[in-house]
Amino acid sequence: MTLITIKKRSEFIRSNKFSKKIYSPIFIIQRLESTKNDNIPHFGFTITKKIGSAIVRNKIKRRLKSIIRELLKYRDKYFDLSFNYILICKREIVKVSYDDLENELMDKFKSNRAS
Repeated sequence: MTLITIKKRSEFIRSNKFSKKIYSPIFIIQRLESTKNDNIPHFGFTITKKIGSAIVRNKIKRRLKSIIRELLKYRDKYFDLSFNYILICKREIVKVSYDDLENELMDKFKSNRAS
């Protein structure tokens, strides 16, 4: 399954207003039911300039996308297919290793799936 990203500002705003939020020390996940009936999870990423330069922000986006692509291989275990997920990064994400980031995302998505 390919990674489908959210690009429209209106989707980010709608998610911010109406979504269920899952908090972590390094990011916030907003989870909202999709308006599309395609049964494919969509993902959005918010990484502000406060986190770092463009090089740092792009590196974080690449890491997040890579991890989510891996998790999509087991999508029934981690995601509700008819939902949008938006990841909002906090400043602490710069200090986190790839493995720790992967474990944190797996934990948050798996615990969210159970509830």
